[in-house]
Amino acid sequence: MNWQKTLIASAVLSMALTGMSGCQGSAVPSESESASVNADGLVLPRSNDHLKSPTVLVFSGTLDWRHTEGIPGANLFLVKMTEALGFGIYTTENPAIFTKDRLAKFDVVVFNNFTGDALTPAQETAFEDWFKAGGGWIGIHGAGDSSHKDWSWYSETLLGSTFTAHPADPQFQTARVQSLNEGHPVLEGLPESWEHNEEWYSFDAPAQDFGQVVILGVDESTYSPKNLVYGDHKDLRMDLTGAGPIAHPVVWARCVEQGRGVYSALGHRASAYDSEYNQMMLKNALTWVLKKTDPESKGCNP
Repeated sequence: MNWQKTLIASAVLSMALTGMSGCQGSAVPSESESASVNADGLVLPRSNDHLKSPTVLVFSGTLDWRHTEGIPGANLFLVKMTEALGFGIYTTENPAIFTKDRLAKFDVVVFNNFTGDALTPAQETAFEDWFKAGGGWIGIHGAGDSSHKDWSWYSETLLGSTFTAHPADPQFQTARVQSLNEGHPVLEGLPESWEHNEEWYSFDAPAQDFGQVVILGVDESTYSPKNLVYGDHKDLRMDLTGAGPIAHPVVWARCVEQGRGVYSALGHRASAYDSEYNQMMLKNALTWVLKKTDPESKGCNP
């Protein structure tokens, strides 16, 4: 499926998810029916007790840049992947889902291009407690941008590195993605290197400097890491020593207490989810954060 078809299918899916179509799917429930209002005036999603287990929550709340291609593209892929695996899935942009009782219904939370300060302090704490108690988390692309600084635990602990900028003119480039952690469960079945077209994020420092477990990097010699269009960051190279792509990670893992997490900077456009290897990496990440692989948590060690 090309990205245009993905967007069309995603639009149909989005209508079903929000109840606009008047239909209600069995795999992905609507949050528009049987709603209640909490003390903050937010509409609470209805119960998801009927969903299959393990259950994945996909949250795409945005108060900053909105990835209008990447969000529906990722949602569509995640729905298809979880269906194939026999998992349950619930997609929403409603932050009211982030309470202790509601998060307890989920095994994994995916931040699908979540941007901005979209959660209240109480909702952030609920997620932190849920994660440290053994939850699994996957962050996609915009979930690692610089709009999350107000949530210090998330930006400093789960992410570590801070987004600085991405190339512009051209914004999207095909580059070589390389394995930086042979044997890590998230890399199972992936080749040592592969080509991918992306809006390549750069960060203030390599993820490993913050104790993250680096999994994949982008080879800066295979694209132009420059931004001559906006902001103060012009030279976006992270490998200033010539040591190789280890200095420019794009996928990494982080474990905190009992929780496992994976962040991927890939996924700006819907076409990113047509990539066989990106699909494989995300599937591996899901099963790893669920602890279905690597029972001894060796992948948590740098």
